[in-house]
Amino acid sequence: MIKPPARVSNPLTTKVIEIRRKIHQYPELSNQEHATQKLVEQELRRAGLENIQHVVGTGLVVDIEGASADKRLVLRADMDALSIQEERPDLTFASANDGVMHACGHDAHTAMLLGAATMLHDMRDQLQGSVRCVFQPAEEAEPLGGRAIVADGVLNDADAALALHIDPDIEAGYIGVCDGAMLAGGMEFTLTVKGRSAHAARPHLGVDSIYIAAGIVQGLQSIASRQVDPMEPFVLTLGKISGGTAKNIIAEQTVIEGTARVLSERLRESVPKLILNTAKSIAATHGASVELDISSGEPVLENDPSVNELTRRAATRVIGADKVIELPVGSMGSEDFAFYTQTLPGAMFRLGVRAKNDTEPYPLHHPKLNVDESALPVGIDILVEASRDFLS
Repeated sequence: MIKPPARVSNPLTTKVIEIRRKIHQYPELSNQEHATQKLVEQELRRAGLENIQHVVGTGLVVDIEGASADKRLVLRADMDALSIQEERPDLTFASANDGVMHACGHDAHTAMLLGAATMLHDMRDQLQGSVRCVFQPAEEAEPLGGRAIVADGVLNDADAALALHIDPDIEAGYIGVCDGAMLAGGMEFTLTVKGRSAHAARPHLGVDSIYIAAGIVQGLQSIASRQVDPMEPFVLTLGKISGGTAKNIIAEQTVIEGTARVLSERLRESVPKLILNTAKSIAATHGASVELDISSGEPVLENDPSVNELTRRAATRVIGADKVIELPVGSMGSEDFAFYTQTLPGAMFRLGVRAKNDTEPYPLHHPKLNVDESALPVGIDILVEASRDFLS
């Protein structure tokens, strides 16, 4: 007989919101989450959990052992913030750390996993297996915490993994699910154009790297329009360009920095060659050379249908089937939970955090991002119910 879903209590909801606000007020950048790590460990111990390990620097893992050791489910939350100055002077718990903000919801992710860990610990005798809660650092910046978690063997004895991510476009009380490619694989790159310096009055004696870089900026957009299947999602963005030393000198070197995102691992593998060949051919026509430095970033996050079905069942029991939104396509955003889903069956669902009356919500990574905290107990309940289902 299926037991009714466990519900987060009002006192625990209040505690989780309090923790979320504390983390939000004192955000920390990637691989610098020392105070957050300390707070999470303190709260876990207060809840009676003892089997806690420090991993990959500023990360934490806690195991909740059930009545048997049949299976192990991993639940994951990320803890780092972004280099963004918060613009919410009305917020009583606005960031107190200048230039740093939880603009991607990791404060909420961490608080919800703490709530889920507390509930699962209290019902551990009902679990036919164990739950490993991973509080991961550095989702936002290299060196990525997801890659380090996998390399450190944290997932070696696990059977599946589940995570959530807030979504300000979905109303609080609803979730979004998507089978297959949920989030894009990404990479960052630096393209250095090397020319030859000369006096601005005699440009014919030099090789103008700024002029050539301008052509490369335009030419790189032809990758999406002419070199990639138009049915294949692909985004190439050039976010920074710098070159030259003075207004009256032909620039010897110009640096272009950008990102590329795809929803196919096959395409992801071919992107560096497409970028380099395009840039080299343009540079060569002007007597310049180019160098490409690539940071591989996150793989494509592929949601396993069976783990997704676990989420659907749990959410249907918690909020009702009418509040489970089937997302038609994945997003071009990236997430290093993809390293988990490359390693074992896993899935990430989107938790709606948009207030019902908010018709123009601010997006993720915005200095005015708002989270409707009524969504937090929903996220906790779904994580707990999915864990009970998986380990039943």
